[in-house]
Amino acid sequence: MALEVKGSGNIILIGMPGSGKSTVGPLLAQKTGKNFADTDEIIRNAAGRELSEIVRSEGHVRFLELQERIISSMSFLDHVIATGGGVVKSDRLMQFFRRTGTVIYLDEELSTLEKRLAPGRRLARAEGQTFMAVYEERKPLYIKYADHIIDCRGKTADEIVTEITGILNDD
Repeated sequence: MALEVKGSGNIILIGMPGSGKSTVGPLLAQKTGKNFADTDEIIRNAAGRELSEIVRSEGHVRFLELQERIISSMSFLDHVIATGGGVVKSDRLMQFFRRTGTVIYLDEELSTLEKRLAPGRRLARAEGQTFMAVYEERKPLYIKYADHIIDCRGKTADEIVTEITGILNDD
């Protein structure tokens, strides 16, 4: 039985860096027969440089503008899309995603997210803003835009994929 996904058949994964979007995404794509896209990779390729370099040289606001421009110009059909953690800062981009598919928030504990974050990894955030402050700022936005919320605490990537496909089959 085919999964029922609204819009253009896309499944959009949102959540904090370290929540598992780039790990779960390819597994979910394989299980559903969809293509996989990672918005960070798309931006990196379009800009021709690392995201951390863009954030460092142009600031987080400019990075978010660039992200919105590049991603909203794309045409996704039957994709599982792993988004950058800051995608929820753009209402325009989130409305684009909501029109083209089902948005799934991968919710993970702050302590787990901090452990998974690579040392020196830069986030699109205001100068001096702590990881906890970013988490507290974004969490209500993830909840606002999500069609479904997956509690990822203590679950493997395969368990999360199974949960997502079960929810989408029930819709």
